[in-house]
Amino acid sequence: MQVKTGKGNISLMVVLAIWSLSLAVDLPGLAVTPIEGSLHTIFPDVTDFKIQLLTVLPNLVIIPFVLLSGKLSETKHKIAVITLGTILYIIAGAWSIFSGSLTELIWLSCLLGAGCGLILPFSTGLIADVFTGKYRMKQMGIISAIGNIALVGATFVVGFLAAKSWHLPFLVYLIPLISLVLIPFLRKIPKTDYSNTPDTTASSSATTANTEPAVDADGFSTSGQTVKGGFYIGRTIWLLLAYFFFVFATSVPAYYLPDLMPQYNMSTEEVSTVTSIFYLAMFAIGLIVTSVMKVFRKTTFILATALIVGGMLMFVLTRSMALFVIASALVGLGNGLAQPIFYTKATELVTSESKSTLSLAYLQVANYVAISMVPVIISFFADIFGNKSNLFPFVLVFIFSAMVLAAVIIRVRHFVFGISKHYYQ
Repeated sequence: MQVKTGKGNISLMVVLAIWSLSLAVDLPGLAVTPIEGSLHTIFPDVTDFKIQLLTVLPNLVIIPFVLLSGKLSETKHKIAVITLGTILYIIAGAWSIFSGSLTELIWLSCLLGAGCGLILPFSTGLIADVFTGKYRMKQMGIISAIGNIALVGATFVVGFLAAKSWHLPFLVYLIPLISLVLIPFLRKIPKTDYSNTPDTTASSSATTANTEPAVDADGFSTSGQTVKGGFYIGRTIWLLLAYFFFVFATSVPAYYLPDLMPQYNMSTEEVSTVTSIFYLAMFAIGLIVTSVMKVFRKTTFILATALIVGGMLMFVLTRSMALFVIASALVGLGNGLAQPIFYTKATELVTSESKSTLSLAYLQVANYVAISMVPVIISFFADIFGNKSNLFPFVLVFIFSAMVLAAVIIRVRHFVFGISKHYYQ
């Protein structure tokens, strides 16, 4: 079976190999979640600091390795980098199953983060290499959906396994075995898609000899854009800031629902259900992102932001489980719709397609920094306003999201929030 790429056709097995890279990229730290409350019992001499290291370090280690992987993507050794990252991930996961020391688990979590960081940029970067136009957008939606449904499924599995033995949740880190088996098919990607062509822009700014503003292939103006290292600097800064905010805003429920919902007499199981609905909504809309864009066209980003605003408002106002589920679904739909667009736009930050994976690596760094900064930002504003209530994070994000919605409406025809017809036609 062949799959259309916008450049021609490619084998389904190659596509499956690319998809498989998205299965495990969101899993680091997941195996620790169900046993975190029991770590003091499992390791009697453990300190709170070591527990924090075990949960925080994987995400911190991912960041430099994402950047390293992005830089290595400009070489001819992409498959070697993917293979190395996959092997490191599997070794860390397998070793963790048999580990009996928290210190050892901390070091293994760093190895896991390194492996994941090496894989991460290629989960979207290979899509950028192989696909173009509406086919690229569709595939970005699919891999986003795969990552989210894998996270939902793995969450339930680790919870079940943790009830049997604290060692068993680490089995989830063996999922990259699927990728390892399929990696040989990546060698069937056409060599032209791996070519590292030189930058098309050698000057320090994008200019044109015509009086009309220069535009890129999707119709967005590049007039006056400073170019450095093959990146449009203005575009890059604004896109990363926008993505940072979307990740920050949509990460707040996962951080603070466990504090908010119990005050309305809701159980831990109900909190888990609401959180799972968020990822299921992202999964669902990721599969049909191009179809949604065909309907809403240039207003797609407005829709995505409005869904997040509406969901946050419901979190603020609701007191019932049913409405919490709806609120979570709205935020998930908004984030799931925006994410593939951000991925696609990241490939347009550069003057040469050879740097697409590096640009996607920068986007992933913004993602992990945003997730890590959620409690810091919320605490900062809570101190300023003197409000420590469990509802405050949702009120704050609702206000910020409403302000961003206004900015999206104003800037809907500009690069960051603009929707090109090439995305869905």
